[in-house]
Amino acid sequence: MNIKKKKMILIILIPVITGLLVGTILTNDFNGSKSNTLENTCNERKVNNNRYISEYLIPDSCSAPIAITTDNNGIVWFIQNNNSKLVSFNPSKNTFTDYTISNYYQNIESWSILSLDNEIWFTDHRNNFIWRFYKQNNSFVNYRLETQNSYPVQIIKNTNNHLIVSEIFGKKIAIVDPNQTKVNSSKGIIEIQPQIELEVLGGIAVDSNNTIWFTMLTWPIEGYLGSYKDNQFNFYELPEGISSPVGIAINNNNIWINDHGSSQFVVMNLINKSFTKFVTSSSDTYYSTTLPYWNKFDTHGNLWLNIHQANTIGKFDLNKQILIEYEIPTKNGDWGGISNHLQFDIDKQGNIWFTEWTENKIGFLDANKPLDFSVTTSTREISLKSDTPIEFFITIDPIKRIEIDIKSSGTFSNNGKLENISVSFEPVEKFIENKYQNRVIIESQNLDPGIYTIMISVKSESITQSIPIRIIQE
Repeated sequence: MNIKKKKMILIILIPVITGLLVGTILTNDFNGSKSNTLENTCNERKVNNNRYISEYLIPDSCSAPIAITTDNNGIVWFIQNNNSKLVSFNPSKNTFTDYTISNYYQNIESWSILSLDNEIWFTDHRNNFIWRFYKQNNSFVNYRLETQNSYPVQIIKNTNNHLIVSEIFGKKIAIVDPNQTKVNSSKGIIEIQPQIELEVLGGIAVDSNNTIWFTMLTWPIEGYLGSYKDNQFNFYELPEGISSPVGIAINNNNIWINDHGSSQFVVMNLINKSFTKFVTSSSDTYYSTTLPYWNKFDTHGNLWLNIHQANTIGKFDLNKQILIEYEIPTKNGDWGGISNHLQFDIDKQGNIWFTEWTENKIGFLDANKPLDFSVTTSTREISLKSDTPIEFFITIDPIKRIEIDIKSSGTFSNNGKLENISVSFEPVEKFIENKYQNRVIIESQNLDPGIYTIMISVKSESITQSIPIRIIQE
């Protein structure tokens, strides 16, 4: 498949650790008064907390953490990119222990880390390595990727205990057999290359049948979903507007993909190959787009995603079909009001651990803490005709007195803003103790025929809950 390329500046996906954070698209959305580099904003940090999120300051200053994982004992592991260290954090003791990765290879930088039994594996895009750390004797070994400057950005495990690595600039997928590897060589590593001409490879995931799924993209032109098994590639064109697919996660017969160039995420049904687009709530930061990044499922079937430019951690409850966004308390004004939470992991209790790249901190989200309110709507689907208003109701049920803000976003535009459609909210008298209703009025204004998703969002303090409504424009 040949796809015509256009000359462009690729301004997504990767923070350049020694310079600008490319992923925030600062040149498009935010013009700060200072030069937005890690070096110029790496001043003394402080811990900020709210009801759901706690932060921990890393002892080494300006450490630039990205990759993070948790092991079966509840220990958190992450990489200090500026110091070339692997660090463990014991939450019960509130203690950090660091391990210098190598005195020979300098400037080790990692996007992805994985805990396997008594080992820790992580990528190193600066040196084009995969590293292996043995907990038993605190020793490191490395393995070389054959493709030069491949930029390994994600490492996962399949059911055969092989490791799968995404090489985004090499545009290849590496399959690592730990039992066949040889130190400082490419032995035991097989690289496969999708036959599709796009700029970069994105994220990867593996299903229960060991099929490898991956994204590819040429931003802002188009994005593709691909699969590989038994030497066979298959490709699926993504819906219009999904041109920077990165995070990819699989649940049953559905593949969920985050678009890190817009405010949208999308699900593909593997049975009928249909797509449904969703959107986050509108951003409260300086940015017009929210940039959902990576995603993972917890053991309860909830989809988690770090929503980069909105400065939130999102949880999409598939059973209730509701998006819950937790606001991160740190909001760095030099970076447009965000903390640069670039990676996260889920511990055995279902809680979230994440890094804050520019803030020299790791964060903890208590996912088991109950919310202060619930949200329901009287319908989940409406059919629209031009200039004919449709109304339904949204009900907010708080457990205590709260202040709320109701807003909307939709898949009508890449940044979630409403186009050719209007939404208004009219308060209704309190009808049951502590329950409130609002009438939602939606009217099409020359909206093109098709199927859309509108998110009706309720925000209170650091929590936003959004209910997707399917819109059928006749």
